[in-house]
Amino acid sequence: MPEPLNLNTMPQETWQRVSNLFDEVIELAEGDRITFIRKLWATEPQVASELAALLVAAAKVEKTQKQAQLAQAPFNSMLSDALAKQNAANAAYRSGQKFGAWTLEECIGQGGMGEVWRVKRSDGLYKASAALKIVRSDLSNEKLSARFRRERVVLARLNHPNIARLLDAGIENNQAFIVLELVKGMHMLDYVTQHTKTLADRVSLIRDIALAVEHAHSQLVLHRDLKPSNVLVTADGQIKLLDFGIAGVLDSSSEEPMTKLTQLTGRGLTLEYASPEQITGEPTMAASDVYSLGVLLFHLCTGNRPFAGSSTRAALEYAMVNSDPPRPSANIATKNADPDNPALTDQINPPVDAYRLRGDLDAIISRAMRLVPAERYPTAAALAGDLDAWMTQRPTSMHAGDRTYASRLWFKRHWKIVSVIGASILLVVVALGVSLWQRSVALSATEATMRHLDGIMAQLPALAAADSESTVEARRQYAALLLLRKRPTDALTVLDDLSPLVVAKYGKTSPIYGKLLLGRSAALDALGRADEARAAQREAALLVEAK
Repeated sequence: MPEPLNLNTMPQETWQRVSNLFDEVIELAEGDRITFIRKLWATEPQVASELAALLVAAAKVEKTQKQAQLAQAPFNSMLSDALAKQNAANAAYRSGQKFGAWTLEECIGQGGMGEVWRVKRSDGLYKASAALKIVRSDLSNEKLSARFRRERVVLARLNHPNIARLLDAGIENNQAFIVLELVKGMHMLDYVTQHTKTLADRVSLIRDIALAVEHAHSQLVLHRDLKPSNVLVTADGQIKLLDFGIAGVLDSSSEEPMTKLTQLTGRGLTLEYASPEQITGEPTMAASDVYSLGVLLFHLCTGNRPFAGSSTRAALEYAMVNSDPPRPSANIATKNADPDNPALTDQINPPVDAYRLRGDLDAIISRAMRLVPAERYPTAAALAGDLDAWMTQRPTSMHAGDRTYASRLWFKRHWKIVSVIGASILLVVVALGVSLWQRSVALSATEATMRHLDGIMAQLPALAAADSESTVEARRQYAALLLLRKRPTDALTVLDDLSPLVVAKYGKTSPIYGKLLLGRSAALDALGRADEARAAQREAALLVEAK
Protein backbone atom coordinates (compact mmCIF):
# COMPACT_ATOMS: atom_id res chain seq x y z
CA MET A 1 0.00 0.00 0.00
CA PRO A 2 1.48 3.40 -0.89
CA GLU A 3 2.37 5.54 2.11
CA PRO A 4 0.29 8.71 2.47
CA LEU A 5 2.20 11.80 1.42
CA ASN A 6 3.00 14.62 3.78
CA LEU A 7 0.61 17.49 3.09
CA ASN A 8 3.47 19.93 2.83
CA THR A 9 5.16 17.89 0.10
CA MET A 10 2.05 16.60 -1.71
CA PRO A 11 2.07 17.67 -5.39
CA GLN A 12 -0.55 20.25 -6.13
CA GLU A 13 -2.11 18.07 -8.86
CA THR A 14 -2.54 15.16 -6.41
CA TRP A 15 -4.09 17.39 -3.77
CA GLN A 16 -6.55 18.86 -6.27
CA ARG A 17 -7.62 15.37 -7.32
CA VAL A 18 -8.02 14.21 -3.69
CA SER A 19 -9.90 17.35 -2.72
CA ASN A 20 -12.37 17.01 -5.59
CA LEU A 21 -13.10 13.35 -4.84
CA PHE A 22 -13.40 13.84 -1.08
CA ASP A 23 -16.31 16.28 -1.44
CA GLU A 24 -18.26 13.62 -3.29
CA VAL A 25 -17.23 10.44 -1.48
CA ILE A 26 -18.11 11.86 1.96
CA GLU A 27 -21.78 11.94 0.88
CA LEU A 28 -21.87 8.25 -0.09
CA ALA A 29 -22.96 5.47 2.23
CA GLU A 30 -20.11 3.71 4.06
CA GLY A 31 -20.34 0.58 1.91
CA ASP A 32 -20.28 2.63 -1.27
CA ARG A 33 -17.20 4.51 -0.03
CA ILE A 34 -15.28 1.26 0.42
CA THR A 35 -16.32 -0.01 -3.02
CA PHE A 36 -15.20 3.21 -4.65
CA ILE A 37 -11.81 3.28 -2.86
CA ARG A 38 -11.11 -0.32 -3.99
CA LYS A 39 -11.81 0.53 -7.61
CA LEU A 40 -9.74 3.69 -7.41
CA TRP A 41 -6.76 1.76 -6.01
CA ALA A 42 -6.47 -0.16 -9.27
CA THR A 43 -5.80 2.99 -11.30
CA GLU A 44 -4.67 5.70 -8.84
CA PRO A 45 -3.20 4.04 -5.73
CA GLN A 46 -1.62 7.22 -4.31
CA VAL A 47 -4.85 9.22 -4.68
CA ALA A 48 -6.81 6.32 -3.17
CA SER A 49 -4.44 6.20 -0.17
CA GLU A 50 -4.75 9.91 0.54
CA LEU A 51 -8.51 9.76 0.10
CA ALA A 52 -8.80 6.81 2.51
CA ALA A 53 -6.77 8.69 5.14
CA LEU A 54 -9.11 11.65 4.92
CA LEU A 55 -12.17 9.41 5.21
CA VAL A 56 -10.78 7.68 8.33
CA ALA A 57 -10.22 11.05 9.97
CA ALA A 58 -13.73 12.15 9.02
CA ALA A 59 -15.20 8.94 10.49
CA LYS A 60 -13.67 9.70 13.91
CA VAL A 61 -15.43 13.05 14.11
CA GLU A 62 -18.77 11.69 12.85
CA LYS A 63 -19.46 10.18 16.27
CA THR A 64 -19.80 13.57 17.97
CA GLN A 65 -20.94 15.98 15.28
CA LYS A 66 -23.78 15.98 12.80
CA GLN A 67 -23.01 14.80 9.29
CA ALA A 68 -23.19 18.17 7.57
CA GLN A 69 -20.44 19.49 9.87
CA LEU A 70 -18.37 16.30 9.78
CA ALA A 71 -17.68 16.61 6.09
CA GLN A 72 -16.19 20.06 6.63
CA ALA A 73 -14.53 20.10 10.07
CA PRO A 74 -11.79 17.50 9.48
CA PHE A 75 -11.39 18.86 5.99
CA ASN A 76 -10.51 22.31 7.37
CA SER A 77 -8.45 21.14 10.36
CA MET A 78 -6.30 18.51 8.64
CA LEU A 79 -5.70 20.35 5.45
CA SER A 80 -5.07 23.92 6.56
CA ASP A 81 -1.42 23.63 5.51
CA ALA A 82 -2.45 22.31 2.12
CA LEU A 83 -4.96 25.11 1.69
CA ALA A 84 -2.30 27.63 2.52
CA LYS A 85 -0.11 26.01 -0.09
CA GLN A 86 -2.97 26.20 -2.58
CA ASN A 87 -3.53 29.87 -1.80
CA ALA A 88 0.16 30.51 -2.29
CA ALA A 89 -0.07 28.84 -5.70
CA ASN A 90 -3.10 30.94 -6.60
CA ALA A 91 -1.26 34.04 -5.52
CA ALA A 92 1.12 33.32 -8.38
CA TYR A 93 -1.57 34.77 -10.67
CA ARG A 94 -1.09 38.51 -10.35
CA SER A 95 -2.16 41.64 -12.11
CA GLY A 96 0.01 42.14 -15.16
CA GLN A 97 0.57 38.44 -15.82
CA LYS A 98 0.12 37.28 -19.42
CA PHE A 99 -2.18 34.53 -20.69
CA GLY A 100 -1.51 34.43 -24.38
CA ALA A 101 -2.43 37.85 -25.76
CA TRP A 102 -4.32 38.78 -22.58
CA THR A 103 -3.07 40.64 -19.51
CA LEU A 104 -4.58 40.00 -16.06
CA GLU A 105 -5.96 43.15 -14.40
CA GLU A 106 -8.12 42.14 -11.41
CA CYS A 107 -9.49 38.91 -9.92
CA ILE A 108 -13.28 39.33 -10.01
CA GLY A 109 -14.46 35.91 -8.86
CA GLN A 110 -13.74 32.35 -7.80
CA GLY A 111 -15.85 29.25 -8.24
CA GLY A 112 -15.89 25.56 -8.90
CA MET A 113 -14.35 25.97 -12.33
CA GLY A 114 -11.53 28.24 -11.17
CA GLU A 115 -10.61 31.91 -10.90
CA VAL A 116 -12.11 34.66 -13.05
CA TRP A 117 -10.02 37.73 -13.94
CA ARG A 118 -10.82 40.93 -15.76
CA VAL A 119 -8.31 41.19 -18.59
CA LYS A 120 -7.40 43.39 -21.51
CA ARG A 121 -5.97 42.45 -24.86
CA SER A 122 -2.23 43.03 -24.84
CA ASP A 123 -1.91 43.71 -28.57
CA GLY A 124 -4.83 46.17 -28.72
CA LEU A 125 -6.88 44.08 -31.19
CA TYR A 126 -9.77 43.99 -28.69
CA LYS A 127 -10.39 47.29 -26.91
CA ALA A 128 -13.04 46.36 -24.33
CA SER A 129 -12.37 44.51 -21.10
CA ALA A 130 -12.93 40.78 -21.10
CA ALA A 131 -13.27 37.98 -18.54
CA LEU A 132 -10.60 35.27 -18.39
CA LYS A 133 -11.41 32.01 -16.61
CA ILE A 134 -8.58 29.87 -15.34
CA VAL A 135 -10.09 26.43 -15.83
CA ARG A 136 -9.59 23.35 -13.67
CA SER A 137 -9.50 20.03 -15.51
CA ASP A 138 -8.10 16.54 -15.01
CA LEU A 139 -7.20 16.30 -18.70
CA SER A 140 -3.59 16.57 -19.73
CA ASN A 141 -2.53 19.92 -21.16
CA GLU A 142 -1.80 18.26 -24.50
CA LYS A 143 -5.32 16.82 -24.83
CA LEU A 144 -6.98 19.97 -23.52
CA SER A 145 -5.00 22.19 -25.88
CA ALA A 146 -6.00 20.03 -28.85
CA ARG A 147 -9.65 20.23 -27.88
CA PHE A 148 -9.52 24.00 -27.46
CA ARG A 149 -8.01 24.38 -30.91
CA ARG A 150 -10.77 22.22 -32.37
CA GLU A 151 -13.70 23.68 -30.47
CA ARG A 152 -12.98 27.39 -30.31
CA VAL A 153 -13.47 27.74 -34.06
CA VAL A 154 -16.98 26.30 -33.66
CA LEU A 155 -17.80 28.22 -30.48
CA ALA A 156 -16.67 31.51 -32.03
CA ARG A 157 -19.55 31.18 -34.54
CA LEU A 158 -22.10 31.76 -31.78
CA ASN A 159 -23.44 35.25 -32.31
CA HIS A 160 -26.53 35.89 -30.22
CA PRO A 161 -27.42 38.82 -27.91
CA ASN A 162 -28.11 36.44 -25.01
CA ILE A 163 -24.84 34.47 -25.32
CA ALA A 164 -21.57 35.81 -23.90
CA ARG A 165 -19.14 35.58 -26.82
CA LEU A 166 -16.10 33.33 -26.58
CA LEU A 167 -13.06 35.44 -27.52
CA ASP A 168 -10.18 33.04 -26.99
CA ALA A 169 -9.10 29.80 -25.34
CA GLY A 170 -5.81 28.04 -24.80
CA ILE A 171 -3.09 26.79 -22.45
CA GLU A 172 -0.63 29.10 -20.68
CA ASN A 173 1.61 28.55 -17.65
CA ASN A 174 0.49 24.89 -17.72
CA GLN A 175 -3.04 26.14 -17.08
CA ALA A 176 -6.12 26.04 -19.34
CA PHE A 177 -7.99 29.31 -19.81
CA ILE A 178 -10.93 30.72 -21.72
CA VAL A 179 -11.72 34.36 -22.49
CA LEU A 180 -15.30 35.64 -22.73
CA GLU A 181 -16.82 39.07 -23.20
CA LEU A 182 -17.10 40.72 -19.80
CA VAL A 183 -20.74 40.84 -18.70
CA LYS A 184 -21.80 43.23 -15.95
CA GLY A 185 -24.77 41.62 -14.31
CA MET A 186 -26.22 39.65 -11.40
CA HIS A 187 -26.28 35.90 -11.05
CA MET A 188 -29.69 34.65 -12.11
CA LEU A 189 -30.96 33.48 -8.71
CA ASP A 190 -29.98 36.80 -7.09
CA TYR A 191 -31.71 38.72 -9.88
CA VAL A 192 -34.85 36.60 -9.62
CA THR A 193 -35.03 37.07 -5.86
CA GLN A 194 -34.72 40.85 -6.12
CA HIS A 195 -36.49 41.74 -9.36
CA THR A 196 -38.87 39.07 -10.66
CA LYS A 197 -41.81 38.49 -8.37
CA THR A 198 -44.35 37.09 -10.84
CA LEU A 199 -44.51 33.80 -12.68
CA ALA A 200 -44.64 35.49 -16.09
CA ASP A 201 -41.42 37.44 -15.39
CA ARG A 202 -39.57 34.24 -14.51
CA VAL A 203 -40.97 32.29 -17.44
CA SER A 204 -39.82 35.11 -19.72
CA LEU A 205 -36.23 34.67 -18.51
CA ILE A 206 -36.25 30.94 -19.33
CA ARG A 207 -37.87 31.67 -22.70
CA ASP A 208 -34.93 33.95 -23.56
CA ILE A 209 -32.42 31.32 -22.41
CA ALA A 210 -34.17 28.69 -24.54
CA LEU A 211 -33.94 30.90 -27.63
CA ALA A 212 -30.22 31.39 -26.99
CA VAL A 213 -29.79 27.63 -26.63
CA GLU A 214 -31.70 27.09 -29.89
CA HIS A 215 -29.28 29.43 -31.70
CA ALA A 216 -26.34 27.39 -30.42
CA HIS A 217 -28.01 24.15 -31.45
CA SER A 218 -28.47 25.56 -34.96
CA GLN A 219 -24.67 25.93 -35.00
CA LEU A 220 -24.29 22.31 -33.81
CA VAL A 221 -23.12 23.39 -30.34
CA LEU A 222 -24.53 21.92 -27.12
CA HIS A 223 -24.15 23.68 -23.78
CA ARG A 224 -24.30 20.58 -21.53
CA ASP A 225 -23.95 22.57 -18.30
CA LEU A 226 -27.00 24.82 -18.04
CA LYS A 227 -27.36 26.01 -14.44
CA PRO A 228 -28.08 29.27 -12.57
CA SER A 229 -24.40 30.15 -12.09
CA ASN A 230 -23.94 30.10 -15.87
CA VAL A 231 -26.61 32.77 -16.37
CA LEU A 232 -26.09 36.47 -15.68
CA VAL A 233 -28.79 39.13 -15.95
CA THR A 234 -27.85 42.71 -16.83
CA ALA A 235 -29.34 45.81 -15.21
CA ASP A 236 -31.89 46.13 -18.03
CA GLY A 237 -33.08 42.54 -17.58
CA GLN A 238 -31.18 40.97 -20.50
CA ILE A 239 -29.88 37.47 -19.87
CA LYS A 240 -26.35 36.43 -20.81
CA LEU A 241 -25.54 32.74 -21.03
CA LEU A 242 -21.95 31.82 -20.13
CA ASP A 243 -19.61 28.90 -20.88
CA PHE A 244 -21.35 27.61 -23.99
CA GLY A 245 -19.72 24.39 -25.16
CA ILE A 246 -17.02 24.49 -22.47
CA ALA A 247 -18.47 21.42 -20.75
CA GLY A 248 -17.85 19.48 -23.93
CA VAL A 249 -14.26 20.63 -24.06
CA LEU A 250 -13.64 19.62 -20.44
CA ASP A 251 -15.47 16.28 -20.69
CA SER A 252 -12.98 13.42 -20.57
CA SER A 253 -15.57 10.71 -21.19
CA SER A 254 -15.26 10.70 -24.97
CA GLU A 255 -11.67 9.47 -24.85
CA GLU A 256 -11.30 7.81 -21.44
CA PRO A 257 -13.48 5.27 -19.57
CA MET A 258 -15.56 6.83 -16.79
CA THR A 259 -15.64 5.64 -13.22
CA LYS A 260 -18.60 6.34 -10.96
CA LEU A 261 -17.15 9.55 -9.54
CA THR A 262 -15.88 10.74 -12.90
CA GLN A 263 -19.51 10.76 -14.01
CA LEU A 264 -20.30 13.13 -11.16
CA THR A 265 -17.17 15.31 -10.96
CA GLY A 266 -14.72 14.65 -13.74
CA ARG A 267 -17.18 15.52 -16.50
CA GLY A 268 -18.21 19.04 -17.46
CA LEU A 269 -21.66 19.02 -15.82
CA THR A 270 -23.48 19.90 -12.62
CA LEU A 271 -25.52 16.97 -11.34
CA GLU A 272 -28.58 18.89 -10.11
CA TYR A 273 -29.24 20.31 -13.60
CA ALA A 274 -27.88 17.47 -15.74
CA SER A 275 -30.08 15.21 -17.84
CA PRO A 276 -30.43 11.50 -16.96
CA GLU A 277 -28.42 10.47 -20.02
CA GLN A 278 -25.54 12.71 -18.96
CA ILE A 279 -25.47 11.09 -15.53
CA THR A 280 -25.42 7.57 -16.97
CA GLY A 281 -22.77 8.47 -19.54
CA GLU A 282 -24.93 8.06 -22.61
CA PRO A 283 -24.52 10.35 -25.64
CA THR A 284 -25.83 13.87 -25.16
CA MET A 285 -28.09 15.64 -27.64
CA ALA A 286 -30.25 18.73 -28.00
CA ALA A 287 -32.85 17.07 -25.76
CA SER A 288 -30.24 17.00 -22.97
CA ASP A 289 -30.12 20.81 -22.93
CA VAL A 290 -33.95 20.87 -23.09
CA TYR A 291 -34.04 18.78 -19.90
CA SER A 292 -31.72 21.25 -18.15
CA LEU A 293 -33.93 24.12 -19.32
CA GLY A 294 -36.85 22.28 -17.71
CA VAL A 295 -34.93 22.07 -14.42
CA LEU A 296 -34.19 25.81 -14.54
CA LEU A 297 -37.85 26.48 -15.25
CA PHE A 298 -38.93 24.24 -12.35
CA HIS A 299 -36.49 25.99 -10.03
CA LEU A 300 -37.60 29.53 -10.90
CA CYS A 301 -41.32 28.72 -10.90
CA THR A 302 -41.39 26.83 -7.59
CA GLY A 303 -38.36 28.12 -5.69
CA ASN A 304 -37.04 24.54 -5.35
CA ARG A 305 -34.90 22.25 -7.46
CA PRO A 306 -36.96 19.24 -8.67
CA PHE A 307 -35.24 16.65 -6.47
CA ALA A 308 -34.21 18.92 -3.60
CA GLY A 309 -35.52 16.39 -1.07
CA SER A 310 -32.71 13.93 -1.85
CA SER A 311 -30.53 13.68 1.26
CA THR A 312 -27.34 12.51 -0.47
CA ARG A 313 -25.79 12.86 -3.89
CA ALA A 314 -26.25 9.14 -4.49
CA ALA A 315 -29.95 9.44 -3.69
CA LEU A 316 -30.20 12.45 -5.99
CA GLU A 317 -28.57 10.55 -8.84
CA TYR A 318 -30.88 7.56 -8.34
CA ALA A 319 -33.99 9.75 -8.32
CA MET A 320 -32.99 11.64 -11.46
CA VAL A 321 -32.17 8.51 -13.44
CA ASN A 322 -35.16 6.44 -12.36
CA SER A 323 -38.14 8.75 -11.91
CA ASP A 324 -39.98 11.57 -13.59
CA PRO A 325 -39.84 14.90 -11.73
CA PRO A 326 -42.57 15.78 -9.24
CA ARG A 327 -45.47 17.98 -10.34
CA PRO A 328 -44.27 21.60 -10.02
CA SER A 329 -47.52 23.02 -8.62
CA ALA A 330 -47.35 20.49 -5.78
CA ASN A 331 -43.76 21.44 -4.86
CA ILE A 332 -43.90 25.16 -4.15
CA ALA A 333 -41.03 26.22 -1.88
CA THR A 334 -41.76 26.98 1.75
CA LYS A 335 -39.65 28.87 4.26
CA ASN A 336 -36.31 27.13 4.78
CA ALA A 337 -36.47 25.88 8.34
CA ASP A 338 -32.97 24.32 8.22
CA PRO A 339 -30.39 26.66 6.67
CA ASP A 340 -27.67 24.01 7.18
CA ASN A 341 -29.45 21.54 4.91
CA PRO A 342 -27.33 21.44 1.71
CA ALA A 343 -30.36 20.37 -0.32
CA LEU A 344 -31.99 23.74 0.36
CA THR A 345 -29.03 26.10 -0.04
CA ASP A 346 -30.23 27.44 -3.39
CA GLN A 347 -33.90 27.67 -2.47
CA ILE A 348 -35.50 30.98 -3.49
CA ASN A 349 -38.86 32.55 -2.77
CA PRO A 350 -41.59 31.27 -5.11
CA PRO A 351 -43.40 33.78 -7.36
CA VAL A 352 -46.28 35.63 -5.74
CA ASP A 353 -48.73 34.03 -8.18
CA ALA A 354 -47.35 30.49 -8.00
CA TYR A 355 -50.93 29.14 -8.06
CA ARG A 356 -50.90 29.80 -11.83
CA LEU A 357 -48.51 26.85 -12.23
CA ARG A 358 -51.47 24.47 -12.29
CA GLY A 359 -52.47 23.35 -15.74
CA ASP A 360 -50.49 24.31 -18.83
CA LEU A 361 -47.25 25.34 -17.10
CA ASP A 362 -47.24 22.11 -15.09
CA ALA A 363 -47.53 20.20 -18.36
CA ILE A 364 -44.82 22.24 -20.12
CA ILE A 365 -42.26 21.66 -17.36
CA SER A 366 -43.11 17.97 -17.09
CA ARG A 367 -42.69 17.47 -20.83
CA ALA A 368 -39.31 19.23 -20.88
CA MET A 369 -38.09 16.90 -18.09
CA ARG A 370 -39.28 13.51 -19.34
CA LEU A 371 -36.87 10.65 -18.60
CA VAL A 372 -36.90 9.49 -22.23
CA PRO A 373 -35.31 12.13 -24.51
CA ALA A 374 -37.70 11.36 -27.38
CA GLU A 375 -40.66 12.32 -25.17
CA ARG A 376 -39.30 15.80 -24.41
CA TYR A 377 -39.67 18.89 -26.58
CA PRO A 378 -37.81 18.11 -29.83
CA THR A 379 -36.06 21.50 -29.78
CA ALA A 380 -35.40 24.37 -27.42
CA ALA A 381 -37.40 26.55 -29.83
CA ALA A 382 -40.45 24.31 -29.34
CA LEU A 383 -40.15 24.79 -25.58
CA ALA A 384 -39.79 28.56 -26.05
CA GLY A 385 -42.86 28.54 -28.30
CA ASP A 386 -45.04 26.92 -25.63
CA LEU A 387 -43.72 29.35 -23.01
CA ASP A 388 -44.68 32.22 -25.31
CA ALA A 389 -48.11 30.65 -25.78
CA TRP A 390 -48.59 30.41 -22.01
CA MET A 391 -47.55 34.03 -21.46
CA THR A 392 -49.93 35.30 -24.17
CA GLN A 393 -52.78 32.91 -23.19
CA ARG A 394 -52.73 31.08 -26.50
CA PRO A 395 -53.02 27.31 -27.06
CA THR A 396 -49.83 25.33 -26.43
CA SER A 397 -48.62 22.61 -28.77
CA MET A 398 -50.12 19.98 -26.45
CA HIS A 399 -53.63 21.32 -27.19
CA ALA A 400 -53.36 21.75 -30.94
CA GLY A 401 -56.78 21.29 -32.60
CA ASP A 402 -58.78 21.59 -29.36
CA ARG A 403 -61.32 24.27 -30.29
CA THR A 404 -62.99 24.36 -26.88
CA TYR A 405 -59.62 24.95 -25.19
CA ALA A 406 -58.70 27.59 -27.80
CA SER A 407 -62.03 29.38 -27.31
CA ARG A 408 -61.58 29.40 -23.53
CA LEU A 409 -58.14 30.98 -23.91
CA TRP A 410 -59.52 33.51 -26.40
CA PHE A 411 -62.04 34.69 -23.82
CA LYS A 412 -59.29 34.91 -21.18
CA ARG A 413 -57.00 36.79 -23.58
CA HIS A 414 -59.69 39.30 -24.59
CA TRP A 415 -61.46 39.56 -21.24
CA LYS A 416 -61.65 43.38 -21.43
CA ILE A 417 -63.42 43.32 -24.78
CA VAL A 418 -65.65 40.47 -23.63
CA SER A 419 -66.51 42.44 -20.48
CA VAL A 420 -67.50 45.52 -22.49
CA ILE A 421 -69.56 43.46 -24.93
CA GLY A 422 -71.15 41.55 -22.07
CA ALA A 423 -72.07 44.80 -20.30
CA SER A 424 -73.54 46.16 -23.55
CA ILE A 425 -75.56 43.00 -24.08
CA LEU A 426 -76.80 43.18 -20.50
CA LEU A 427 -77.92 46.77 -21.03
CA VAL A 428 -79.74 45.79 -24.23
CA VAL A 429 -81.40 42.87 -22.47
CA VAL A 430 -82.48 45.10 -19.59
CA ALA A 431 -83.78 47.76 -21.97
CA LEU A 432 -85.61 45.11 -23.99
CA GLY A 433 -87.04 43.70 -20.80
CA VAL A 434 -88.29 47.11 -19.73
CA SER A 435 -89.74 47.68 -23.22
CA LEU A 436 -91.46 44.29 -23.18
CA TRP A 437 -92.74 45.00 -19.71
CA GLN A 438 -94.13 48.36 -20.84
CA ARG A 439 -95.64 46.71 -23.91
CA SER A 440 -97.10 44.00 -21.70
CA VAL A 441 -98.59 46.67 -19.47
CA ALA A 442 -99.94 48.46 -22.53
CA LEU A 443 -101.34 45.24 -23.94
CA SER A 444 -102.89 44.42 -20.61
CA ALA A 445 -104.52 47.85 -20.57
CA THR A 446 -105.73 47.35 -24.15
CA GLU A 447 -107.13 43.94 -23.28
CA ALA A 448 -108.90 45.45 -20.32
CA THR A 449 -110.29 48.17 -22.60
CA MET A 450 -111.42 45.54 -25.10
CA ARG A 451 -113.16 43.54 -22.41
CA HIS A 452 -114.85 46.73 -21.24
CA LEU A 453 -115.97 47.55 -24.79
CA ASP A 454 -117.19 44.00 -25.32
CA GLY A 455 -119.42 44.52 -22.31
CA ILE A 456 -120.67 47.84 -23.67
CA MET A 457 -121.31 46.33 -27.12
CA ALA A 458 -123.48 43.65 -25.53
CA GLN A 459 -125.69 46.42 -24.13
CA LEU A 460 -125.95 48.49 -27.37
CA PRO A 461 -129.19 46.89 -28.71
CA ALA A 462 -130.99 48.06 -25.55
CA LEU A 463 -129.46 51.56 -25.93
CA ALA A 464 -130.22 51.92 -29.66
CA ALA A 465 -133.59 53.55 -29.19
CA ALA A 466 -132.24 56.17 -26.86
CA ASP A 467 -129.49 57.42 -29.18
CA SER A 468 -129.19 55.40 -32.39
CA GLU A 469 -126.52 57.65 -34.04
CA SER A 470 -124.25 57.39 -30.98
CA THR A 471 -124.79 53.63 -30.97
CA VAL A 472 -123.78 53.31 -34.64
CA GLU A 473 -120.63 55.40 -34.09
CA ALA A 474 -119.68 53.39 -31.02
CA ARG A 475 -120.04 50.11 -32.90
CA ARG A 476 -118.02 51.47 -35.85
CA GLN A 477 -115.22 52.58 -33.47
CA TYR A 478 -115.39 49.15 -31.86
CA ALA A 479 -114.81 47.56 -35.29
CA ALA A 480 -111.86 49.90 -35.88
CA LEU A 481 -110.34 48.80 -32.53
CA LEU A 482 -110.84 45.14 -33.45
CA LEU A 483 -109.00 45.78 -36.71
CA LEU A 484 -106.16 47.46 -34.80
CA ARG A 485 -105.95 44.37 -32.59
CA LYS A 486 -105.50 42.27 -35.74
CA ARG A 487 -108.99 40.75 -35.52
CA PRO A 488 -110.23 41.64 -39.06
CA THR A 489 -112.80 38.87 -39.16
CA ASP A 490 -114.47 40.13 -35.97
CA ALA A 491 -114.28 43.71 -37.26
CA LEU A 492 -115.93 42.77 -40.57
CA THR A 493 -118.67 40.92 -38.71
CA VAL A 494 -119.45 44.00 -36.61
CA LEU A 495 -119.49 46.23 -39.71
CA ASP A 496 -121.62 43.80 -41.75
CA ASP A 497 -124.12 43.56 -38.87
CA LEU A 498 -124.20 47.36 -38.65
CA SER A 499 -124.59 47.97 -42.42
CA PRO A 500 -128.40 47.17 -42.76
CA LEU A 501 -129.16 49.42 -39.77
CA VAL A 502 -127.23 52.36 -41.31
CA VAL A 503 -128.80 51.91 -44.78
CA ALA A 504 -132.31 51.68 -43.32
CA LYS A 505 -131.97 54.70 -41.07
CA TYR A 506 -129.58 56.99 -43.04
CA GLY A 507 -129.45 55.63 -46.61
CA LYS A 508 -126.50 54.65 -48.83
CA THR A 509 -125.59 58.27 -49.55
CA SER A 510 -125.08 59.31 -45.96
CA PRO A 511 -121.61 60.17 -44.52
CA ILE A 512 -122.09 57.51 -41.82
CA TYR A 513 -122.49 54.84 -44.49
CA GLY A 514 -119.35 56.19 -46.24
CA LYS A 515 -117.33 55.71 -43.00
CA LEU A 516 -118.76 52.21 -42.74
CA LEU A 517 -117.56 51.41 -46.28
CA LEU A 518 -114.02 52.61 -45.48
CA GLY A 519 -113.98 50.39 -42.40
CA ARG A 520 -115.13 47.38 -44.45
CA SER A 521 -112.41 48.13 -47.07
CA ALA A 522 -109.70 48.05 -44.38
CA ALA A 523 -111.07 44.80 -42.90
CA LEU A 524 -111.34 43.13 -46.32
CA ASP A 525 -107.75 44.18 -47.22
CA ALA A 526 -106.45 42.71 -43.96
CA LEU A 527 -108.17 39.44 -44.86
CA GLY A 528 -106.53 39.36 -48.29
CA ARG A 529 -109.75 40.05 -50.16
CA ALA A 530 -108.20 42.83 -52.23
CA ASP A 531 -110.85 43.04 -54.95
CA GLU A 532 -113.69 43.45 -52.46
CA ALA A 533 -111.64 45.99 -50.54
CA ARG A 534 -111.06 48.11 -53.67
CA ALA A 535 -114.79 47.90 -54.57
CA ALA A 536 -115.77 49.22 -51.12
CA GLN A 537 -113.15 51.93 -51.49
CA ARG A 538 -114.48 53.02 -54.89
CA GLU A 539 -118.07 53.10 -53.53
CA ALA A 540 -116.95 55.36 -50.67
CA ALA A 541 -115.06 57.59 -53.12
CA LEU A 542 -118.18 58.02 -55.27
CA LEU A 543 -120.10 59.22 -52.20
CA VAL A 544 -117.45 61.86 -51.60
CA GLU A 545 -117.56 62.98 -55.26
CA ALA A 546 -121.36 63.13 -55.17
CA LYS A 547 -121.14 65.49 -52.25
